[in-house]
Amino acid sequence: MVVQLGKIEIKDLGFECILGTLPFERIKPQPIVLNISIEFDFYPAAISENIECTVDYATLASEIREYVCESKFQLLETLTFNTGKFILEKYSRIKNVTVRVEKPLAIPGAKAASAEIHLKR
Repeated sequence: MVVQLGKIEIKDLGFECILGTLPFERIKPQPIVLNISIEFDFYPAAISENIECTVDYATLASEIREYVCESKFQLLETLTFNTGKFILEKYSRIKNVTVRVEKPLAIPGAKAASAEIHLKR
């Protein structure tokens, strides 16, 4: 059997955190929205029906929220890159990760400013 990577997505994970370089951004939490896509081999979980053989996406979402809130990044690019790196370091079964972060209040008149990165193991 040829191993095909499956994909799990966490869509529109929203919360507030410290993000930005302006003085008020270093004090007042702002809303952000994350979209995460992870790819890994589904086969072990598919044949066992065991959550230990997959990535628990609820746990992953909670860990991402905690990591981002504790980090207090200044740049959207740093948050995006380091979140992808955090995921790959924490979950060895994940082969590829895409992280997209939106900052809705960054630009007056725009829906959001965003950054996206795709990292491979």
